[in-house]
Amino acid sequence: MEVRIGDSIECNPTVKLVKGNEYPLIDIDKITVGRKLVTNKDTIVYEKQSGCKFQNGDTLMARITPCLENGKMAMASIPDKGIGSTELFVFRGKKGITDNDFVYYFLKQSYIRNLAANSMTGASGRQRADLKFIKKIKFDLPTLPIQQKIASTLSAYDRLIENNTRRIRLLEQMAENLYKEWFVRFRFPEHEKVEMINGLPKGWKRTKLIKNIKTSSGGTPSRNKGEYYKNGTIPWIKTGELQDCILINTEECITEDAVNNSSAKLFPKGTLLMAMYGVNVGKLGISEIEATCNQACCVFTPKQIDYKYYLFHYLKSIREYLLSISFGAAQQNLSQELIKSIRVLFPDEKTNISFVKEVEPLFKEISIIQQQNQLLTRQRDLLLPRLMSGKLEVKS
Repeated sequence: MEVRIGDSIECNPTVKLVKGNEYPLIDIDKITVGRKLVTNKDTIVYEKQSGCKFQNGDTLMARITPCLENGKMAMASIPDKGIGSTELFVFRGKKGITDNDFVYYFLKQSYIRNLAANSMTGASGRQRADLKFIKKIKFDLPTLPIQQKIASTLSAYDRLIENNTRRIRLLEQMAENLYKEWFVRFRFPEHEKVEMINGLPKGWKRTKLIKNIKTSSGGTPSRNKGEYYKNGTIPWIKTGELQDCILINTEECITEDAVNNSSAKLFPKGTLLMAMYGVNVGKLGISEIEATCNQACCVFTPKQIDYKYYLFHYLKSIREYLLSISFGAAQQNLSQELIKSIRVLFPDEKTNISFVKEVEPLFKEISIIQQQNQLLTRQRDLLLPRLMSGKLEVKS
């Protein structure tokens, strides 16, 4: 049966929030491309401020470029109701007509995203999709039992991805616990044999970061030149992708011409990065690929000793301090000069080498699991259009 999106799916449905009550907050940067579910770590008191309103099970889809084209979309996984970015559309299944999970997978299709992207209006680089246009998109709607079967098949992949993600969180916690044991409680191997001088192990030094680490940043190729991004093969990292994680791929890639005609620079595999601007200020990432980045990323390069694993945890542990020294009224900023002047407690080389031997296998295991998730995501996304088009039949 051919229907329009607006007739079969609720678009930006009304959700009533109570002034003064606290609700889950989900911003667009919390949505991870390829992950079905998004949940909140933050909450906000509702004071009738602007923002999309949604409930558990609703699909949240980015409406701004390039987030829409990149597939920033997820199902809200919250106790009840929530509030989010103004840059999100909200979609929900219509009772008796469309299944919530089916709505999510239907909207994930690249051809739907491409149609929505074609409706964009506004200034270059800040264009937004037109919901009225999206509502008019026609498609063949299967029966409700078939919808549920399609959603169930695809959800099996997403459950595996979620299980793997939980394994990653456990490995991350193991690495963090080891860091605290060694460098907060000073219970590193053979610590009882080490002389303490002024409260620090002998050979450890508290000094400015610039003493042991070089810093730099990248650049953004002109968004007015689509050829810099079309068919790009060089990974390009943005601050939204820095989520205290390992990076095995990027949302966008750029071309060699883009690198040659911008401030973007290639840096090697194993590089540590930190967000300097915006809502992600202070967030970190270790790139497992040779890549470039935008100008809002600070790139850390070792001068002699590679402290990346130690520095990853150290900078994460002092994030509140980093936020307190950041500046800017509209958004928080950390300049490279500020970062260079941060005083860091650096362990001696022997202890750092021992720490690397302990935590590097954990980070490698995380990378392997992330690659498994990447494969599962690819298989799911190959299956998606075949199920939706009916080329691969499912039985109710």
